[in-house]
Amino acid sequence: MKNQFDIKVLRQHWIKDDGQDYPEDLCSHGEVYLKIGDKEILNKESGSWTLSSTVLYLMRTVNENYEPNKYASQLIPCCGHSFIADDDDFVIITGCPNGIDWTIKHIENGQIQHISESGEEGIISKEEYRKLVIDFANQVEKFYENSAPKVIPEHEFEQKGYEAFWKEWKKLKRKIEK
Repeated sequence: MKNQFDIKVLRQHWIKDDGQDYPEDLCSHGEVYLKIGDKEILNKESGSWTLSSTVLYLMRTVNENYEPNKYASQLIPCCGHSFIADDDDFVIITGCPNGIDWTIKHIENGQIQHISESGEEGIISKEEYRKLVIDFANQVEKFYENSAPKVIPEHEFEQKGYEAFWKEWKKLKRKIEK
């Protein structure tokens, strides 16, 4: 059976999308390709999304089911305004109500079912999904690595949120790379 789900980074940039590096911008942004079933949901003409938040959310779904708004956001959010450390290694990312969301269910035989908001369904093996998510994460990490060091907020609340984001990222990535 051919995979009926695909997601990948098409292009990345910082918030202003003018080719400049913005050390104060803590979130990677960019264009995403998303296909569920036979329907292309996002492509390069679909606008810009917050990719760093998307990766974190997708890594969570490699081993758990997901219902829309489970993470106080969409799986592919338009924006991420604040990182809130809910735990030492779990973060809530707040943003606007715009974004792309869908349901993810772990079903029998190591398969993962994706159901779009309009009802399109696609199934992919857990292993193939894991590979897509790791590839997405690696692309976003490389973007950060090739950019100027981030200017960490001075306010302790914001620092803890940003630190929790990366701590959870690293923990989830280690878990799914096994």
